[in-house]
Amino acid sequence: MRSKRFIFTTISSFLLGLSLIFVWRHSLLHPSTEDAYVQANIVQITSRVTGPIQKIHVRENEFVKAGAPLFDIEPSVFEANVMAAKAGYEMAVQMMGARGASVGVALSKLEEREVILVKAKRHLSRTESLFEEGLVANAVYENAQARHAEASAAVSSARADLKRAESEFGKDGNYNARLQQAAALLRLAKLELSFTKIVSPSDGWVSNKNLREGAMVIAEKPQFSIVESENWWVEANFKETDLTHIKVGNSATIKIDMYPDVTLLGEVESLGAGSGAVFSLLPPENATGNWVKITQRFPVRIKIVDWLGTNSKDKPLRVGSSATVTVVVKP
Repeated sequence: MRSKRFIFTTISSFLLGLSLIFVWRHSLLHPSTEDAYVQANIVQITSRVTGPIQKIHVRENEFVKAGAPLFDIEPSVFEANVMAAKAGYEMAVQMMGARGASVGVALSKLEEREVILVKAKRHLSRTESLFEEGLVANAVYENAQARHAEASAAVSSARADLKRAESEFGKDGNYNARLQQAAALLRLAKLELSFTKIVSPSDGWVSNKNLREGAMVIAEKPQFSIVESENWWVEANFKETDLTHIKVGNSATIKIDMYPDVTLLGEVESLGAGSGAVFSLLPPENATGNWVKITQRFPVRIKIVDWLGTNSKDKPLRVGSSATVTVVVKP
């Protein structure tokens, strides 16, 4: 009787040991965590200009396509800015024409005075020769010198006028600085007018919307969010002791608490370079006298690969929903 009891105890202990080894081996090759949450890209919708809302085109939790109108800002002020910028551009064009005409006039005067200078120089040369031969009086020679000096000074003055006119005119055509400045102001005014119509940057769901028509929108201040419909993943926080064998590319199974009957197939996309505590608002100070060793958790990004026969449209994912992730690692 004792012999049978001993054999039974031995076999039971052996089977229990095998079971424990199997469980330990399975947990080693299939690390799992319930500290996991569904994530997606969330775009903050902001306006690039300030103004009152004229019209809202979307509702809370509505699905929108990329480029769909979200809301409009009252555009009258920006339309007036465009009109003013257009007038400034036209004035720059007119001024450019007037300055160009001034350059032409200054050039003509310079050419005219250069001709007069050439004539005065020739007259002075002839008069000087006659004066040296004693054929003309000293007063005639001095008068020729004065006319030459006067013509030379007139040429210098005309050249200065031409240089000043060319400087005021600047470069020709589209390279003119004033014209470029006016064109830039016009383009800026048109851009600001286009910013009064805010459109969706991507496909997704409108979330956290709290806008009303007539409310003042401040530039660069987030108004609501759009949860993108593409590129969903699960952020699983594994204990540091579970990361020994987890590698990028390992397959994983994902169970969403919201849909207990749904199993997703995933793949390890990346492993966090730091624990969640390191990037928290108040990171722990371990260099203290009251130190207690705590197993840290590191975020592991799991890419959703397949819904395993389940239609994602019937059971859409929600950002922040809880999940359980099990990774299959290679020994």
